[in-house]
Amino acid sequence: MNQKFIVKFEQGTLEQVYKISELDVTDGVNGVFQILDEEFVQGVVERFAAMRTDFKMAYDRHEY
Repeated sequence: MNQKFIVKFEQGTLEQVYKISELDVTDGVNGVFQILDEEFVQGVVERFAAMRTDFKMAYDRHEY
């Protein structure tokens, strides 16, 4: 799609989307998987935890 690989992570109601230009990777989709190493995925997991915390705090400020 538009010469980009779209990588999407979902956890419950949260999602993270990364767009990687085809020009930025070699070896096609295999190159994308090389970028998505263990360190990157750990960052994604930590970011989900922060996103969940931020949303909960915002929701709690405006209890319905």
